[in-house]
Amino acid sequence: MTLRPTISVIITNYNYEEYVGHAIESVLSQTRLPDEIIVIDDGSTDSSRDIIRSYGERVQSVFQSNQGIRSVTNSGYASSTGQIVMYLDADDTFYPMAVERVEKALRSGVVKVQFDLDVVDERGRRLGRRMPDFSRRAITEVELAREFNETGTYRWPVTSGNAYSRDFLKQVMPVSPPVSLDGVLNTIAPLYGRIVTISDPQGQYRVHQRNNSRKNSSGKVAFIPDFASRIRYRKQEFDILREHADRLGHQLPTGDLLDNELVFVNYRIMARKLSREDESDRNRSLFDLWAKGIIAIGRGHFRPSVALKHATWICSITLLPAWLVRRLIEIRFSRTQWWSNVRSRLGGGIS
Repeated sequence: MTLRPTISVIITNYNYEEYVGHAIESVLSQTRLPDEIIVIDDGSTDSSRDIIRSYGERVQSVFQSNQGIRSVTNSGYASSTGQIVMYLDADDTFYPMAVERVEKALRSGVVKVQFDLDVVDERGRRLGRRMPDFSRRAITEVELAREFNETGTYRWPVTSGNAYSRDFLKQVMPVSPPVSLDGVLNTIAPLYGRIVTISDPQGQYRVHQRNNSRKNSSGKVAFIPDFASRIRYRKQEFDILREHADRLGHQLPTGDLLDNELVFVNYRIMARKLSREDESDRNRSLFDLWAKGIIAIGRGHFRPSVALKHATWICSITLLPAWLVRRLIEIRFSRTQWWSNVRSRLGGGIS
């Protein structure tokens, strides 16, 4: 008889009183209950702690002074014991079978299971998008490994869409990421073993005005992201990748690995059009960046309709005048708030 692996779910919270209860309830409603549910509160000043305390012994509560997201994820891991570790941001939720699906997928030699998340607004209404959108066909372990060996990267979800084996985490934790833990863990994971992808969504990623991803380098909400800072952070994560690869004797592709990530090719083009590019990117030609983007689209396992959307966007921001590109960027990065306002005016009649 094979023993079931133990599973820890770590919920990280800071001032999400309106969401943290939903996150906890989604974990308590799993068809396969985790062996431990740990809620780390990072010095919240709202009523989050009262909400967390109301769950009593059903969750393991850890209250600490405000130390930031990097400390929370490391302390969450240190508090856990599960053979499988799942992180859930307090503004996100899991669907009922998420833990069960992960348990079935994480076999010997697999270091990470990843899955899509449905994107919802601040009121939990679906927006018709997925994060990162595995195109309804999960990339196989072999395909993912081949892509990583050729490009040094692969497509992965935000924090709540990943589950890690403790065998992997023991080899790399604690870490000191430039921004958040998941960026580093997901970047280096293929060096340590296989990755399984579940194509259908196993939870919800909530987009709202207080998402960390919407904040600039000074912590303020910005409708146009600080592309240069995001590029610098990603370069630091790739530096960490090369350190781990050197230590393990793994040969990575030469050159700038950001050129292999469609998101960051987009960021570089948009930053150039806004005259906000990183200093190291000022000598790159727009045509070169456009070409890298087209190559990334062709390699991206996208559905034809999605590939066409990506190609249309990257051609538009490359060829159109800067004033019009700026307007397109403003629309793109505020579209969730705009659509939410439309729904509210219609009385919530759209679902």
